[in-house]
Amino acid sequence: MKYSVKTLDDIADLGMVCDDGPVERCQAAIERCEVVTDFPRLEQLWPQWERLWASDPRAEVFQTPEWTRAWWQAFGSNYSLCTIVVFAGDEVEGILPLVRGGNHLQFLGTPEADYADIICQEHRAAEVLTFALKTLLESVHGWDECSFQHLSRHARFVQHYGDLPRSLRANLRCVPNDRQQTIILRGQREAVFKSLLGKHHTKRLQNKLRKAGDLRFRYLESEQEAQRYLPDFFRHHIRRHAALGRQSSCASPEFCQFIQSLIYELTPTGRVRFGVLELDGKPLAWDLGFQVNGKFLLYQHTFDLDAWHYTPGEVLLWNELKYARDHVSREFDFGRGDELYKDRFANYSRETFSMFLVPPGVRGLWRGGIRTAQALIQPALGKVKEIVKRQRATLRAFRSLRMWMIGTMGSVRQARKNGALVECTFRVTKQLFRDSILSKRSTDVFALETTRTGVAGVSFHPDPDHDVSLSEAQLGDLVDLAWAHPDILSLKDLARCRRRMKNGDHVYIVREQSQIVMICWASSTGSDGEEPEAQGFDMVPNTPAVVIDESWSARTSDLAAAYRLLLFVVAREAARRNADLLVHCGPEQGVLRKELERQGFRRKFQTTRYKIFSRFRRHWVSRYPENGLHSSRLV
Repeated sequence: MKYSVKTLDDIADLGMVCDDGPVERCQAAIERCEVVTDFPRLEQLWPQWERLWASDPRAEVFQTPEWTRAWWQAFGSNYSLCTIVVFAGDEVEGILPLVRGGNHLQFLGTPEADYADIICQEHRAAEVLTFALKTLLESVHGWDECSFQHLSRHARFVQHYGDLPRSLRANLRCVPNDRQQTIILRGQREAVFKSLLGKHHTKRLQNKLRKAGDLRFRYLESEQEAQRYLPDFFRHHIRRHAALGRQSSCASPEFCQFIQSLIYELTPTGRVRFGVLELDGKPLAWDLGFQVNGKFLLYQHTFDLDAWHYTPGEVLLWNELKYARDHVSREFDFGRGDELYKDRFANYSRETFSMFLVPPGVRGLWRGGIRTAQALIQPALGKVKEIVKRQRATLRAFRSLRMWMIGTMGSVRQARKNGALVECTFRVTKQLFRDSILSKRSTDVFALETTRTGVAGVSFHPDPDHDVSLSEAQLGDLVDLAWAHPDILSLKDLARCRRRMKNGDHVYIVREQSQIVMICWASSTGSDGEEPEAQGFDMVPNTPAVVIDESWSARTSDLAAAYRLLLFVVAREAARRNADLLVHCGPEQGVLRKELERQGFRRKFQTTRYKIFSRFRRHWVSRYPENGLHSSRLV
């Protein structure tokens, strides 16, 4: 029998409802609520908390005492405790875990928790929730709003919202949020996983990695072993999100401390799963998940960007699903996030909600009006988002715009820090016009015929006054560079960098006393994968060449030592390949031009590249003979 609570008097008179009989007092009536503001006092209630949590067969790991302790250790210094505990005699009947930050109240453990809820037994949920919210409104003062976020449609907060007294519902606003993708098994585990694990594309990627070496996926057994892998997990998580133009949660020291504490707390309980995918003993991908009550939740995962050609993220997911096939009985939850890959595997989309409690009075009416408007607008925004996700071209355009905005704002912040804001504004405006409407760039191409001279034509002697070093960068290094120095490399250019690396191009970074002073690309095919004749290769028939075709250098007049080292290393590589060395030099690169002439390079060609609306391209190539410029052609 279902009973809807209408008033507080009904609760006091009836106590509870039995599942198989008429209304009667089956348990002690709720007598009081305590507002816990001291964490040691909350820890005294752990046994009662654990008892209530264990009574729910669908309980999430995010409401466990271990999660609460780990979260408080990492983030508690920014909040004060304000948790409502509901008692019936000496027994705890419910806990509404809350913290206070300024004038705002929220669930303890959020926003890091994927799901949140009140902690109580199902048959007393409406009663406990009513007393807890009434206590919050009457006994806790000085707050503007209390947000109950990350509520699934199965949360007791949502299920019993309609059972609350009308006076309480008048102060609550329910706002729909995103949908979370999940795999519901429903007694068809074998059929579901057979379909998921049999996907041809994923199996092909798995076989590709196996051919590359000894492939192994495992969940780490001990807390000590997991802690050793965490620094790499954090670093690559930051890189992976930066490549998408997002701030990683692992960029926060508090979050990293939280994950470390969480593994320490949950490892003895067997509820945490920290997995690693290794190739010949080297980690390629990591995942952090939780397994409770027949459910596996994928909380955080990432992979090494430098191994992107293996697509380790999908191979990691394949191994996670293989593990779930043998160890999970109810559900595989992908957690929060709108990544496109989830749509390919999920068979169910779960709604999530936020509820906002506002205090009585004018202040509460104002905030309640805002949340009511949000509740009306949010579904429409969700539909627009789903439409955009289905339109891949539109989605790529939005992502490109976001990356451009992030990179531009980063350049502006860096320029303001360096006192060059006006110059940066002018440069960004000029670049926007050039990239979107018309672009023209002319460069001279200098040649060193290493096939005949070897590397003897380029000399390099360490300069005691200039401590310069050179290293070849991987994709992860470029992501770090774009995130930390958007004035050097924009995030929007990372996709192009990846394409160039896929084509076999190399990027070199020159540092002086650990400071980046130069970046350049070297290829044998030309910039952006263009045809060789666009670079002037047709002028040197039947001769392979290594081309330095794109570079950035710091605005300093003393770059000769950096250029000297760069030319020496690339010329040596060209000689190893039995190829000539071609260097593009723009009119603004006076130091490079002088160094090329000093090292015996000869000016061979001039290339002029036109780009209209970022699409229409033309290249004008001219040849420099000994007696002047002639022999021009359009390619």
